[in-house]
Amino acid sequence: MRKRYYAALAGAAVVAAGIGVPAAAAAGEQQQAEQERQSCRRAFDRAVWEDMDSFNKRDEARYRAIIHQNMVTVGRKGQLFIGYDANVEPVVKEQFKVPYEYSMPWTVTHTVVENCSMGFAILDAYYKVPSQNINRHYTISLTLVREHGKWQVIKDTVTDVLP
Repeated sequence: MRKRYYAALAGAAVVAAGIGVPAAAAAGEQQQAEQERQSCRRAFDRAVWEDMDSFNKRDEARYRAIIHQNMVTVGRKGQLFIGYDANVEPVVKEQFKVPYEYSMPWTVTHTVVENCSMGFAILDAYYKVPSQNINRHYTISLTLVREHGKWQVIKDTVTDVLP
């Protein structure tokens, strides 16, 4: 009787080992994939923050670094800026040099990240210049791509939010 009991236990252990290992491996792979997705999403969120923060702080080096070579911007009046220089130079040579204080507080309202290679964020933002009584409300759509492990802004669309 004991021999049959031990044989049954041994058989159950073999079956459990055969079934349990692939299930545990699959669970481990799923957990690793989820951690990678979360890490990717955090890096994307940091890049969106970097773009907006570098603009607000007029930090030319940081701003230049976050902009993709092939960036396209659709401005609030429909104007198009295509390419790195067309996007960066007016900002660092004009906007960053204005003689008054401004800020652009923002809130991310929606984000999508695909395969850790591209993503977009929709922002609710305000361009504020207290000394000139300016408080413009915008919806900003930022599209970023990840190349060589680095997120960069490749498209920026600014839309006026009308009262």
